[in-house]
Amino acid sequence: MGSPVKTQRQGLEAVHSNEDPPPPTATNTTQSRVNQESQSHPSPTEMTESFSKDREESHESFEEMEGVVLSRKSTRGMARESTAAQSLKRDPEQECESLLSDIENLQGQLEETRQDLANSCAEREELVEVLDDLRSKVQPAGRLTDGEVTDFAKQLKYNISNLAEQWPEAVPLKSASIDHKYLRHLQSITPESSDYRQLLQNEDRRPQVVEGFIWKVLTTEVFGHFYWAGEFAAPHMRGLQLFFTPGQLGSPRLCDVQMWASKTTQLLLEALKSRGDDEKEHTKLYLQRIKNEITSLIIGTLGLSTSSGGSIAEQLDDILQGAIELDERFCQQAARWEWKYSFKSYHEGGLVFDDDFMDLDQAERYPDDEEAQPQKGAKFVISPVLVKRGDTEGVNDRLETTVMKMVVSCKGI
Repeated sequence: MGSPVKTQRQGLEAVHSNEDPPPPTATNTTQSRVNQESQSHPSPTEMTESFSKDREESHESFEEMEGVVLSRKSTRGMARESTAAQSLKRDPEQECESLLSDIENLQGQLEETRQDLANSCAEREELVEVLDDLRSKVQPAGRLTDGEVTDFAKQLKYNISNLAEQWPEAVPLKSASIDHKYLRHLQSITPESSDYRQLLQNEDRRPQVVEGFIWKVLTTEVFGHFYWAGEFAAPHMRGLQLFFTPGQLGSPRLCDVQMWASKTTQLLLEALKSRGDDEKEHTKLYLQRIKNEITSLIIGTLGLSTSSGGSIAEQLDDILQGAIELDERFCQQAARWEWKYSFKSYHEGGLVFDDDFMDLDQAERYPDDEEAQPQKGAKFVISPVLVKRGDTEGVNDRLETTVMKMVVSCKGI
């Protein structure tokens, strides 16, 4: 048993503990906030310890991951070594059989590719034939546009003018002879048959006479002679052309004759291409012989010696080759292309200048007089007019178009 005093003290403490707590004071409230903040915000020492701990944990985690990666690499290396070991242990006979099988497969693929290529080439040849047939129906071989034909004619005209400007002074023949049968062409240029001699001595007028003479030779001795057809076919083509020349009554029609000439020319050219090398060489030699003969006659008629006209002869050869090729192109067209000296502007026996189809020679033009005056008399023709009759369809042969104007001299002799 305890003392009565101790028992009484314990009862009083129990009574106080069951009573409500005393109201907070300002001091108690402040102290409570400080304690809470100190608990919610760690001290610098605690933060340092926590950061060190995190770094240790992160380092341990990285080491674990690195170990995993290294273990994977090791596994792969082991797998490769295992595969290599298996391949080394493979039976050589099995390896040889495998290679032979691969070769057979490649050979089979190669054969299939070759067969596909052969089939493609055969299909291409068929398509080329079909395309050629379509082209022949739409645009026959050798058939050119008006612009293309005109370009060839302009090039020929330029080459002749250029050569005439370079022609040296010489003494022309006084009378015609058997060796120089082109003198009549030279005499026909000027109004009087002897005027050409005086003009050839004039340095400014000489190019006009030379150019006019060359054009006379080409239109008379080259165009329409079918030299391009070869030595055997050319005479027959000339004879047939004369036989089919339309008469005054228009039978046969000009367009029909030209269409016949166009188709015949195409067939003839195809036949010439199919001939052997010997015949092609024979035709080449024939053309060269014709060009040499004409060149010699032109040079001799104008008074030059063959030895002194080396460069002149080469340029004449090029001009003749261009004229022969242009004649071939003319023959392949549906419309009729021809050079003309006489047109609709003759008046009382003289040629009257007509600006619609004539040009004055460049040497006679002045800066303030680019065009000749109307009704002015032309003394002689330097280059003929190029006329197209008909259209590209081979009809309407009454349609006549001036493609290149005639060049004339209006200056007195």
